[in-house]
Amino acid sequence: MAVPLIFDVGANVGDYSLYLRSCLPTARVYAFEPARSVYQQLAANITAARANGQINTYNFGFSDSARTVEFYSYTVEGNDASVLSSIDRRLPTQVLDVRTNSSEDIQVRIIDGFCEAEGIDRVDFLKLDVEGHELSVLRGAQRMLAAGLISMIQFEFGPANIYSRTYFYDFWALLSGMYDIYRIVPKGIAPIYYYGEHLEIFLTTNYLALKKRGAESGLA
Repeated sequence: MAVPLIFDVGANVGDYSLYLRSCLPTARVYAFEPARSVYQQLAANITAARANGQINTYNFGFSDSARTVEFYSYTVEGNDASVLSSIDRRLPTQVLDVRTNSSEDIQVRIIDGFCEAEGIDRVDFLKLDVEGHELSVLRGAQRMLAAGLISMIQFEFGPANIYSRTYFYDFWALLSGMYDIYRIVPKGIAPIYYYGEHLEIFLTTNYLALKKRGAESGLA
């Protein structure tokens, strides 16, 4: 049986990568975190868990093209919130006082290019938590998506998409031809059978896209 290959894009300090390893001990996890200080914590946590070799860590992010971008970190209600670091700058809202705390230049690549360079011919599970930049990451994986080489995608949609100016419709248009899309709910997953404006709710929600049977080379 093939070893499961997992991409944790927006790995933060590595909690999710380590959880995946605990669920799938034979899996090979690729964890990507572009913020330098957060990446240092990620690398230290992976080493402390003796997961080196099973979890490979990378200090860069993904987007729709390879380039250098400005990466913003924030305070929320005056407290540091590195988990909210983003490429698309967030603004204060009526609910939370979100303010830019600092910024740094980071490197972003595209998934297609990384997979080609590393000889990766499939991704069994792609997890995306990149604070509103998820659609751009997927656009950088067009070759892998079109060839049916990514089996499952978990992506977040919520307040950060206001600032990246992306809609749930954009994800539906990109993925629904080759993937069945589900909303992740407390008791499991709920299928989404069709697109409607009622889905444009900018509250943090996670979705799961499962490749349809026979969805290869653009054939659903």
